[in-house]
Amino acid sequence: MSAAVSLGDLRPRSKGVVVGYDADQLGARRFAEMGLVPGAVVTVVAAAPLGDPVEYAVGGALLSIRKDDARAVIVEESSD
Repeated sequence: MSAAVSLGDLRPRSKGVVVGYDADQLGARRFAEMGLVPGAVVTVVAAAPLGDPVEYAVGGALLSIRKDDARAVIVEESSD
């Protein structure tokens, strides 16, 4: 694992492990409900043609999240 970055900073086809949130309690709860819980492995699948939103794979699901929102999810990049 490397240093913590935001989910919105990961490049396509890279992976990260969720370590926390830079969001209020309501925002953190919303991310957790989507499966973005600490310890979850997230893979960047693809970005929309204009770069936003970005599609992420987590726990067998595909999520489309705006980059501004994804920046509130803190991950450690994975070299897997």
